[in-house]
Amino acid sequence: MKTKDKLMDYVRLQSDEIIREWLDMREVDPFSIFNVNGSQETEDKLKEESGSFILCITEALIQSDKRISQKLLDWSEAIARDRVNDGTSIDKVLDQFQRFRSLYFQSMKTWLMDHGDLHLDEQYELIGAYHSIFDEVIKTFVLSYKTHYENRLKDQMGLINELSSPIISLSETIAILPIVGDIDTTRAKYIMEHALEECVQKEIHHLVVDLSAVPVIDTMVAQKIFELMNTLTLIGVHPVITGIRPAIAQTAVQLGIPLGTLNIHSTLIQALKGLGYSISTSQ
Repeated sequence: MKTKDKLMDYVRLQSDEIIREWLDMREVDPFSIFNVNGSQETEDKLKEESGSFILCITEALIQSDKRISQKLLDWSEAIARDRVNDGTSIDKVLDQFQRFRSLYFQSMKTWLMDHGDLHLDEQYELIGAYHSIFDEVIKTFVLSYKTHYENRLKDQMGLINELSSPIISLSETIAILPIVGDIDTTRAKYIMEHALEECVQKEIHHLVVDLSAVPVIDTMVAQKIFELMNTLTLIGVHPVITGIRPAIAQTAVQLGIPLGTLNIHSTLIQALKGLGYSISTSQ
């Protein structure tokens, strides 16, 4: 039997033992998939993932060029995606990689000691190839995890921005954009783009932008907000701005923004009255 076939057969026999030892090393950790108190379904998933990994890395080792295979790269990328989705932090996954690396290496060393037909330089070559392949797997995982995590974060931030900057329709042609909380340049850019799209889609004629819940904005954000006013006018929407705090007004003056050209009201109630709404304050 060829040496590489002997290694593959040995690993197949040891695979379950390696996985069992690895799973026995788990600790109580409710915030990762590696929780020792996890469900049977989760444990079966880990067994399947680690079993595939053992076969993939062994196949890479017995190849003549001993390079990481596309199959192993795909495995690493898939694990990165799944760990982001199940909320396991990257440091916890890297810790498990190191544990698994040690267990597999101990098994391979046992095989090398029992396998007398490999010269010492061949053994060193196999060990070097193992660590090189493992390093490449971890590198691929880290890069993929970073990409998936950033994409997930971007999607979440988009949802947060959408929920925190709603266009609320009062009638077929009148809507309110209440802006709540601190605004940075990224959020200001989103608000501007979102407002324009919504106004066009909903055929809004009058949009009341209420800033009463915005504590403070810097000069860059103020510029974006007043750019929104001008852009709304260009697409046929009549903007009304309310709730400008003194600090925001001072920022606008410092920027040289001609506030006199804007339709401004001190409160939302006054703005709505100006649009023909009758506001009742009776209980």
